[in-house]
Amino acid sequence: MRFGEVHEDMERFLDEDCYCPNEIYGIDGFSYMLFTKDDECRVIERSDDKAAVVCTTSNGKEITEPQAIMVWYDDDSRPGKVVAAQRVDATENNIGILRSIVRGEEPDGRKLDEFKPGSLKKDLEKLFKLSDCIMVG
Repeated sequence: MRFGEVHEDMERFLDEDCYCPNEIYGIDGFSYMLFTKDDECRVIERSDDKAAVVCTTSNGKEITEPQAIMVWYDDDSRPGKVVAAQRVDATENNIGILRSIVRGEEPDGRKLDEFKPGSLKKDLEKLFKLSDCIMVG
């Protein structure tokens, strides 16, 4: 399936609502990857207001570490619209957590993980070494 087919508003969201077109940020709020409407994905769970997918391509290129993307849509202020998307490494653990979130199940205490444990922390440390402060707008 194409990423743009996850929801009828996905293409507009990628073009207009992402910080920059096609950018989907990770849980750290700093690192992003580009995903286009034509990227390959498979739906792992869907509900009336959320979907979780695993993308195997990013910006038209195959990726070695697939990404799980959570997509939220159809909130009261913007009916019929995708309102947010966020990505994590598509580990089995993370896929299970996203499935639970989409199903509306109670949290079971699992934590999100990474393909390379500690890589997010290392990336953030590099970012913080570049400046005295970081402002997010």
